Amino acid sequence: MIRRIIFFYCCIIFQIIVCVNPAFSKESYGINHKTAMLLEKADKERKHILSAKNRPYSFYKGEILTYQVTYMNTIDAGKAILSASSGYYKDKKVIVLGAQAYSAKWFSFLYRVHDATTSFFSPKRCYPYFLIMKRHEGSHNDFMEERLNGSYEHLIKTDAYKTAWKRLKSGEFLKMIGSNRKYNKPALYKDKISATWKAFLSFDDTQDALSALYYLRLINLKEGKNYYIPVYENRKRYIVLIKAESYYNIDTPAGKFNTIKVKAFLNFNGIFSHKGSLEIYFSTGANHTPVYLTTNVRIGFMTAILTRKKVF
Repeated sequence: MIRRIIFFYCCIIFQIIVCVNPAFSKESYGINHKTAMLLEKADKERKHILSAKNRPYSFYKGEILTYQVTYMNTIDAGKAILSASSGYYKDKKVIVLGAQAYSAKWFSFLYRVHDATTSFFSPKRCYPYFLIMKRHEGSHNDFMEERLNGSYEHLIKTDAYKTAWKRLKSGEFLKMIGSNRKYNKPALYKDKISATWKAFLSFDDTQDALSALYYLRLINLKEGKNYYIPVYENRKRYIVLIKAESYYNIDTPAGKFNTIKVKAFLNFNGIFSHKGSLEIYFSTGANHTPVYLTTNVRIGFMTAILTRKKVF
């Protein structure tokens, strides 16, 4: 059970992937009226963010956030680190987002967990180009790469992309896009370093599993409002429902914060077929720092509390 708890939390707590319409999957690509309405709301919010002349968020300059992960507020389950730094993806300036999760030292003797995710996020367009996810749990290793929000015509001469290019040009794929070109956009995916890239359908201007958290920090959250974020993860696409609830004062080892509580509902089967909710407390200051996180597991609940914040 402890192994499952640590595995669940390390893989999920910083990947806000919540589906408000369970029909969205790799097999279903229709854009009905309700879907279009939610995507329009998400696009309107993104345009509002892009129109801001100044974005004084600390992760734009660089930051490291360290969290203590516990089970039932008593058992030390491990540590998680969120990081952001400036960099380049191809010729584009990006923010390199990182998330790492480690099992506690006492447990690593039995079952070592070290998961790492990296997302290359455009500060100009407020969406990611590329994600790399590596998971090491015991003797088991997972690897995944995603390319998002791009134009892939320049890749056709590369052998690794031939499979993806054939799919992009196939009649079946073009039929899936259909008349919904305004909302649909291809995404590329592979699950091994040496594997060939494969094409799947995503939403336009989508977030990945990690960038969704940072994108949420860009939103001017208001008590009682709902927000929607398109997300692509592991060959599936979702529309994220975020509910901003109430204000709280949170005391952490990193200091005292005025926060707004955000609730995300997990309406789909994730790791270990678990459904539930994820609560995040963001600071109400300019940086919208995630200060405290909690989620239910099969038995009990897990929490992550900010223990250290370093801004460059």
